[in-house]
Amino acid sequence: MKEPIDMTPKEKSAYAQKVTILGSIADAALGFLKIFIGSIFHSNALIVDGIHSFTDVFSDIFVVMITRISHEGPDEKHPYGHEKFETIGSAALGSLLIATGGALIFETAKSLLSGEVVPTPGWPTYVAAALSLVIKEGLYHYTYRAGVKLNSKLIMANAWHSRSDALSSLIVLIGLAFSGFGYTWVDSLAAVIVSFIIAKIGWRFVKESLVELAETSVEESLEQQIKDSILEVEGVDSCHALRTRRMGHKALVDVNIEVNSHLTASEGHEITSWVIKNLKEKVKEVEDVTVHLDVEDDRDAHESDKFSHSYDDVLPLRKEVLKELGNVWYFCPLLNDARHIRLHYIKRKVIPEIILPLHLAKDPAYQDVLALEKGLNEKAQHIQWYGKTTLLFGELGY
Repeated sequence: MKEPIDMTPKEKSAYAQKVTILGSIADAALGFLKIFIGSIFHSNALIVDGIHSFTDVFSDIFVVMITRISHEGPDEKHPYGHEKFETIGSAALGSLLIATGGALIFETAKSLLSGEVVPTPGWPTYVAAALSLVIKEGLYHYTYRAGVKLNSKLIMANAWHSRSDALSSLIVLIGLAFSGFGYTWVDSLAAVIVSFIIAKIGWRFVKESLVELAETSVEESLEQQIKDSILEVEGVDSCHALRTRRMGHKALVDVNIEVNSHLTASEGHEITSWVIKNLKEKVKEVEDVTVHLDVEDDRDAHESDKFSHSYDDVLPLRKEVLKELGNVWYFCPLLNDARHIRLHYIKRKVIPEIILPLHLAKDPAYQDVLALEKGLNEKAQHIQWYGKTTLLFGELGY
């Protein structure tokens, strides 16, 4: 299978409409031909097959409208784009096929069970069925290739609609062959089988669309590819809580990545940017990525759910931390002297890293750093969230 090609949304919409309109012209011509010949030359199966072709015309019109909407870019009310309209369109198309198949099953089965003597179909019915088989199979390949190029499930679904019409024409031919030997009831049986095929294909479209609308994750192989692309980024130690979902033919990703606990916020942010860049470049189906940065696995250890996180017992933020430390470190002016204070939140503890101006390294008050750190830690050890303070001397480069 060929890879999807890069096109602008406008080019994709124009290409999809061109392919679909060409198919609808062929469907309309075949539908009229089969119903006309089937009515004159006594073939219920060919009439049902003609109705099937006309349902293709309606579905083609529907596809044109949906593709025009689905290829529009994001806007204020649809910030993720309009690809979900393809999924809704596939569900509606499937529902149409189910309804059509069900109605035809009822009518043809009623005719078959009535025991009514049916005249032998004339030879033009064979020509119409064979012509339909060839044209619809060719239309399937043409449309399916377009669906692959556009990476559009809706176009591919419409291609399979053409394939189902080709298959039904084959069944009609078989039914006509039996009718030629006097088994005219086989023609009606073929009509019932064709109706079942229509309904079955419709159910497949509906099922796949409902699975996507239910926010089901992407297939396992694609999820593994996404995970591998994340882990190959420098600075990512591991990842967890990877969640994926479909939006049309695109994939949306949410993930938590773990990095070294002593990285700066800016370096952590740059790593997340590389994760997003790497994913979008290497996994073409990924449309949007949300990355949460962790310095440890923050899943709730008491929960079996791999996506569960606990936010009930959060640690205090900078203002509260400095206020409480100032109250217990009143004997030392280092909070006022500090050039910068980094707070590391690791394993449910706050670990202060205090950077003092370089010139204070010669100040007698700061000569014995280890003793000073020990005194600070002893004074604050009763604080539940407190970890261990580290003193450093230096000048910041910003």
